[in-house]
Amino acid sequence: MRPGVTRGIAILALALIFVGVMMSVHWPQVGQDSQTPTTEEVAKTLFGEDDNSGYGLVMFLIGLLLLVALLGGVFLAKEEKE
Repeated sequence: MRPGVTRGIAILALALIFVGVMMSVHWPQVGQDSQTPTTEEVAKTLFGEDDNSGYGLVMFLIGLLLLVALLGGVFLAKEEKE
């Protein structure tokens, strides 16, 4: 088989698996789950109700670490010209 045909079959197979999984999941209906957090509850959990609670600083530091790791990976993968 040609590489283009093989790729097309692989993409089609993955797309069908994805659609099958999405259709088999039992999605909750709107208003059915009373324990769904509101945006206010999520904000209080993330940033806290006072200055010493919450996860905002931790999330910021993790994001900064991931950015530095991404830039380091790009720097290491970059080919040098001779």
